[in-house]
Amino acid sequence: MPYNFNTHAHIYAVWTAARAAQRGFTTTKIIEEAINKTELEKYTQEPTSSLTNESFDEFHRKTAKVLMEALKTALKTDKEKAKVTYGRAAKIISIYIKTAYILTNKGSGELSRIAHPPVDAILLESIHKDKKNNNKHLGLKEYRWTKLNEEEYFEVIEKLRTLDCDYFWELERYWKPK
Repeated sequence: MPYNFNTHAHIYAVWTAARAAQRGFTTTKIIEEAINKTELEKYTQEPTSSLTNESFDEFHRKTAKVLMEALKTALKTDKEKAKVTYGRAAKIISIYIKTAYILTNKGSGELSRIAHPPVDAILLESIHKDKKNNNKHLGLKEYRWTKLNEEEYFEVIEKLRTLDCDYFWELERYWKPK
């Protein structure tokens, strides 16, 4: 395979996604192998023009399932496999898309508009604090991204969709490390 910008973006997106989701979890190599079993690379290079929240959510569910199965297959112990959650798969997906598509397209395009932001404690706590101060309690602080199952993850996404932004990545304005 020739080394071109798309290959370069894929390799970097794999690395950023792995680093964001690792946190006491597994190796970059195992996450890379799991990502390579998905359609993420193709999806970010050739997104369809008719994207909707529903079609993206369907892609997300399918991709998370593939990631989770690949990770569980690669991991050896039950303790390691227990750390494979929808929340971790979602973090891998969102960071990959952010790196391979949103940043390389300067935040424009339909995929940039609807792709889920990376959900983590910093984002959820910051939004919680801001909305609590504005009398709009969303209950986001109670969620732990590394523990989220599919249903809980999409509860968080639906709550985030109620916030005012043209592009979903704009919610990352709340991402402010302590």
